[in-house]
Amino acid sequence: MSKLSDNLNVRRDQLGLRVEDVVAELAKRGIDRAFSTVAGWFNGSRGTRWNMDELRALLDILQTDLDSITKGQVELIEEKLPAATAREMQGLPEEQQQAILAMVRAMKGRP
Repeated sequence: MSKLSDNLNVRRDQLGLRVEDVVAELAKRGIDRAFSTVAGWFNGSRGTRWNMDELRALLDILQTDLDSITKGQVELIEEKLPAATAREMQGLPEEQQQAILAMVRAMKGRP
């Protein structure tokens, strides 16, 4: 298996989802894919041949983002506000992102 498929499986398992569940959730989002196609994403046999709509839907279902999945640091973003905050921060320069992160950590009493 590839690192990406390993990470996708870890995230799917963390959420208690079966491949069948992912197929059903994709269909709810208007993406109809065969079980074998979706299973291939998780076992690595399909590689990374997604279109952007498929990938966005899969990441949404897995409640994660591409950066987390590809770095192996899968993080759950459950609430809409934290997810929106993370998306907004992506447009900022690295130094501003670090400053915001430091401020949040200080507010939580962490270094």
